[in-house]
Amino acid sequence: MQCPLCKKHTMALVEVAQDLTGSVCSACSGVWLDRARYDAWRVRLRGDLPETATPAQLDVSDNHKAKLCPQCGHMLLPYRVGHGLSFSIDYCGACGGVWCDRGEWDAIKAKNLHDNLHDIVSQNWQAAVRQSDVQASIEQSYARHLGPNYAKARELKSWLHGQSQKALILAYLADPKPAAP
Repeated sequence: MQCPLCKKHTMALVEVAQDLTGSVCSACSGVWLDRARYDAWRVRLRGDLPETATPAQLDVSDNHKAKLCPQCGHMLLPYRVGHGLSFSIDYCGACGGVWCDRGEWDAIKAKNLHDNLHDIVSQNWQAAVRQSDVQASIEQSYARHLGPNYAKARELKSWLHGQSQKALILAYLADPKPAAP
């Protein structure tokens, strides 16, 4: 099987997780995961692994170059991973195989997302990734506009969230009349 990125190198079968083999390119270090092998491994795994909270700090090469499936020749489509990881995996809609550029598989494993590999390409997962991006963009906008007051506003927002009289406190803060001494 030829590497979908290099197109010149043959990939070798390697154990990429305990009891899971994938094809790895010796030149670019990309990993191809065959759907049948992955599904069989997933069944043996029994249950979901808990996702780790901290993002993996690994050297990742997210190559945006168009790639063809090394197994069936169809176009691989990119799907954002999210959950603290900023890269995309490449998925074959025809055979269900997944290509991970250098370091991507290791980062997915470090976050314990490797047991949910095919959930990443689901409509629900992708919608959640987009929603997370929108929320991050909104927070960046607040930070930019509030400048040095942003940290205090976040602190106040966090405090306010837990208050039973939240509506009354907001009404008081919005009241334009000065507070009595």
